[in-house]
Amino acid sequence: MTLLAGSDPQPAFACHLNARRLLFTVQTPPPRKTRRAARAIVLTECPARVLLLRHERPDQPGDFWLLPGGGCKRGESALSAVRRELWEETGLALDHRPPLVWKRKHAFARAGIVTEQHEDIYLVRTGRFQPTSANNVDLSEVGIFVEFRWWAVAEILASEEVFGPRNLGHLLADLLANGAPARPINI
Repeated sequence: MTLLAGSDPQPAFACHLNARRLLFTVQTPPPRKTRRAARAIVLTECPARVLLLRHERPDQPGDFWLLPGGGCKRGESALSAVRRELWEETGLALDHRPPLVWKRKHAFARAGIVTEQHEDIYLVRTGRFQPTSANNVDLSEVGIFVEFRWWAVAEILASEEVFGPRNLGHLLADLLANGAPARPINI
């Protein structure tokens, strides 16, 4: 029998009982890091469509759809990062200051490291265009972004696909119904 105490970042203590003795071991949590990131809700109007990228998981089976964007480089503001990421990942040159509409904090694990990511998410209204990753200089990203798609909110709500954030369809429906908030919303 194995008893585990806690699932927090503190070490977990395991107690193993066997016929003759009680053994204690310490399980250390995986390494953690914090990452700042910026993403964009690239939205067309009439009809409303949002641009998403299908991301292939590099360390496990399956894929999911997410907003374009990525990590902030050292000393880079979130606004500068979203401009750079949009250009690299979609070919869209952002020529205005988009409103910051959402803030998101989430964690994910990759290659044995848990990353706590803090995202600033901007609303970018634009005409429909043909996205391209031809400007992406990060070769590690080129292979994991396998598809672009312009989605209607109703399609996202009805889909069995996985989205990041998970409740993206409901968040977008609220954004379309109520417009950009005066201050960013924590999602």
